[in-house]
Amino acid sequence: MFAELRARIAEVVGGEELRDREALLALSHDGLSVRFLDEKAGEDFFSFGALEDLGFPSPLRRDGPNFTMRFSRDRILILSIGDNPLIYDREKFEVFVHRIFVELLNGVPVLLREAGTSWKTSHLRIIGPGKLLLVGGEGEPVLSFSSVTEAKPGENAVWRLKFHLPGGVRWFEVKIQDRRVRLFVLRYLQRFSRASWGYLVELSREFPGLERELHVPELEPVEREVLGALVAGVDPLDVPGVLRMDVVTVEKTYDSLIKKGFLKIIGVRKIVEPTPLAKKVKWGGDEE
Repeated sequence: MFAELRARIAEVVGGEELRDREALLALSHDGLSVRFLDEKAGEDFFSFGALEDLGFPSPLRRDGPNFTMRFSRDRILILSIGDNPLIYDREKFEVFVHRIFVELLNGVPVLLREAGTSWKTSHLRIIGPGKLLLVGGEGEPVLSFSSVTEAKPGENAVWRLKFHLPGGVRWFEVKIQDRRVRLFVLRYLQRFSRASWGYLVELSREFPGLERELHVPELEPVEREVLGALVAGVDPLDVPGVLRMDVVTVEKTYDSLIKKGFLKIIGVRKIVEPTPLAKKVKWGGDEE
């Protein structure tokens, strides 16, 4: 995983843009080190201890890939890259952004319990883009946020999560004491696990800015028709016959619905099922 990145860095303080410069970024567990590469040179450091939010819409217009971070005293950092492939690497940029979340979340302790049991310590662990786990002690279940199909916010920083596990459906309660960490978890799932959006809306009510950003992606007519059949309970293998579509068209539609987060694969031969996001679609009109 890349711990260094060449990028452009803009800083906004109190709504005013202070600088937009070329820089080399170096990531550590403590924060982001910046070495400027223009004629002014110089260095800077942004501590994760002062980080308040990240991954929100940029206050400045950016046409290409970008990533935002808000620090204390209303100090906003905007990372972006240009179009020159000899200087910038889009893949490295996305990997670098993912690594930021890894540094922020990996190993963070949380409390976990099933209904009627006592709290036990578990830890957050990211094992790949969109793959955020709750890992407990020996003999404890390893739970993936991608297996959550329903969520309900509770009191005292508790999330009630419904997991679909090989042995069936089980409800667990998760307590993340630090409000910042709760936001970082939601921001991570927002960026790297679109299939989670259906339940993120419920958990984001604590963070009005994030809640406003979570919207259901638009559906093409054929996507709406195919997804509607699946939500109604039609077997994925029967959809071509029921809708009188050819198999290739249906499978391509499955692919596009998977990318938008409405479907997930649960078996070979394109066996799919709707995600929580599909429940947010208004079938009598436009999406929410």
